[in-house]
Amino acid sequence: MICVILKDYVLRGPILTTEVIFLPGDKEKPLIIFIHAMGLDANVWVDPANARVLGGKYPLSILLDGMELKTSYHDLNALGFPVLSWHQKGSSSEAGIVLRELNGIIDDFSAFSNGFVLIGHSRGGLLAKQLSDRNKAGLKLVITIAAPFRGSRIAGWVDRVAPVAAALNIVFSVGRKQKKPSPLRRVLIYLSGSGVKEMVPGSDFVKALSTKSSSGIRTISIGGTNPALVRIKGKTLPSILKKMFSEKMLPDELREGMGDGFVSAASSVCPGCCEHRNFHAHHHGLLFLPEARKYILKEIASLGEER
Repeated sequence: MICVILKDYVLRGPILTTEVIFLPGDKEKPLIIFIHAMGLDANVWVDPANARVLGGKYPLSILLDGMELKTSYHDLNALGFPVLSWHQKGSSSEAGIVLRELNGIIDDFSAFSNGFVLIGHSRGGLLAKQLSDRNKAGLKLVITIAAPFRGSRIAGWVDRVAPVAAALNIVFSVGRKQKKPSPLRRVLIYLSGSGVKEMVPGSDFVKALSTKSSSGIRTISIGGTNPALVRIKGKTLPSILKKMFSEKMLPDELREGMGDGFVSAASSVCPGCCEHRNFHAHHHGLLFLPEARKYILKEIASLGEER
């Protein structure tokens, strides 16, 4: 199968995205579009070995405890489905910017398949739900993974340090002409970005999300119950915090069995969804967990069956 990588791709509009990665498949099958989370890029789906976290300083694999670096992107491509993802130009900006990119991609690639399916991780899941609420023509199925439909209290913590991050970003920028920002500056840019504010519980963006099911479009959601997203010297962040505070003081996002380290299991339930499943994995691990991937394959394979 030939991978088509479209660099500096201009969508209808025009909206410039960094890169679109498209693998053609059977035109009788729906196109599977993968929407990455805020602060990441398409490599998290397409090429996890080269995906970076923490401002681009570390490989994603440090968070995955030896898990196989394959996602549903690879599973579905192996079954002949056309698959696509892209590096969002507005990854840390308002959701509306990314939603316009997504709309343009669907319109531009509609001729290559029989309808389409959206699989969105974290904020990507919220955007997929938004598009289904608008009854986008050709949309057959929406799968959301660790999407914070009620917001994330962790994003609230991040939002509180955003003013400091914004000030530090200005300080680091003065008198410097760098082609690429350093890992530290990338973290600061992310923390001070407007997209983080949208993920806070009670934000205008969260309150505007529909609480109803999308007419005629099957939607399923997936959540995580392992909060051990970050390890520091072999210890998880929740275990460190439990020594400092009572577990009852921790938000559900950081409590065992109740969250994935960034999104609570309760918040990950898509309003009006046909089905919801929780898996014992953290926020990023859900993309690689074999049980979650098998569940996604089963749902997509059953698209043509009578329900």
